[in-house]
Amino acid sequence: MMAVAKQKWRNRTLERGVVIDKVRGYVYVRFKTNGTARKELIGPVDQPDVIDRANFRAQQIRQQRRAEIPGFDARKQRLLMEDAADLFLKLHGHKRQSVKGAKQFVRYARLIKEAWAGRYVDTITGDDMRDYRDQRRKQGVSESTINREHTAIITLFNRLPEWRRTGQIPRNILLPEFNPGRGVKKINEDRFIRERLLSDEEFKNLWACADSLTRRIILAEMNLPLRLEDLKRLSKKNVNYKLSQFKGVQAKTGKEYTLPINKTLWELIRTAPGDQILDFTGFEGRWKRVVKRAGLKGLQFRDLRRTAATTLHDSGEKLRTISAMLGHGAVTTTIRYLGLKDENLRQAGELLANKYKAPVETEIDRNRVQSVPESVPQFVESVLDKVTNRIDN
Repeated sequence: MMAVAKQKWRNRTLERGVVIDKVRGYVYVRFKTNGTARKELIGPVDQPDVIDRANFRAQQIRQQRRAEIPGFDARKQRLLMEDAADLFLKLHGHKRQSVKGAKQFVRYARLIKEAWAGRYVDTITGDDMRDYRDQRRKQGVSESTINREHTAIITLFNRLPEWRRTGQIPRNILLPEFNPGRGVKKINEDRFIRERLLSDEEFKNLWACADSLTRRIILAEMNLPLRLEDLKRLSKKNVNYKLSQFKGVQAKTGKEYTLPINKTLWELIRTAPGDQILDFTGFEGRWKRVVKRAGLKGLQFRDLRRTAATTLHDSGEKLRTISAMLGHGAVTTTIRYLGLKDENLRQAGELLANKYKAPVETEIDRNRVQSVPESVPQFVESVLDKVTNRIDN
C-alpha cells in the first residue's frame, strides 16, 4: 500500500484532517461521523501555535473515535479564548463612543488572551477566575482594577450565548454551563474610596495660590463636577444655548451627559478666548505647584469633584440628581462615592423621629379611645338578638 504524503503549510506538516481556510484565515480540523463531514474551529492562521494545536486535536479525535470513548460529540465545535477575546473586542468593545473606553477593551482582550492562551471557553471555571485574580494581585495590580477586569470577563461570558443565539458564532459552539466569573466574589472597594474633601478654608487657600488659568478650571469643576478627561474636552460646541445645558459624551463610560449651565459657567464661556472653554496647557505641573503653595498635601484634582457632590448632598439635593450630575450609572455608586457614614444614618433616623412622633393626646382623645371597646359588645349583642328572633319566627 502506497503511503499518502502529508500536506504542509508554511513549512509545517499538517496531520490528516487539518484544514486551512485561506479565504477566512482560520484553521479547522475536519472529520466524519455517520457519513457527515464536520469541522471544528481551532483558531486564526496568524497565531504561532495554531498548527500545533490543530495537529494535536486531529490526533485526539482519531484516538477517541478508535477507542470509542463515551462522551465524544463530533457535532460540537469549540471556541478558543483568544478568538472569544477578539469577538468581544469586535462586537462589544468597538461600540464604545469614547477613545478611552475603546482602549480599555483592547487591554481587556489582551489580558484574556495572555491568561488563557490555548484554552477553550467551555473549559474555563470559577477556579480559573480565582487564579486570574491571584495572578494579577501578585503583579501588583490594585483590587479596583482587578474588579473592573473581572466585570469585563463576566460580560464576555454573558455575551457568548447571545452571539450563539443570534448566529454571530456557530450555533453548535460549546459554552460553559455557568458563567465562571459569577461564582467568584469581587473585593469590596469601599475601603479604597477616597474620603478627602475640601473645606471652605482650604478652598480659599487653593484659590489664593492658583494662577488665572487654574482658577478657571477650579471654578468649572466645582460648578460642573465632571471627570478630568471630560472637562478637558469641554468646548463651546457642547453648549445648548436654548436650553442652557452642556451636552457631551463621557470618556470613561461612553454615555451621554446633560448638565445645567449656571451664572458662573456662563461667565467662563463668555470669557473663553477660543472654542475651548478651559486651557489645560501644562496643567499637571501647575496643579502640583498650586497644591504645594496652599499647603494641601495629598490633595488630588478629583477631590474637587467629590467635594462638589458632597456639598449638593449636604444641602438636601436628591441622590438621583447628584447621580445624574456625576454621570453614575446607578444611585448605589453615588452612595459609595459620597461615602455616607453611620452619622448620616443617625441624622436621617432623628429626622424621621422628629417628623413622625406620636401626637400629644388630650382628655377628649383619651375618652374617645376608651368609648370604642365599650360600644363593640353592645353592637354585637344587638345583632345576635336580631338573628335569633329571625330563626325563632
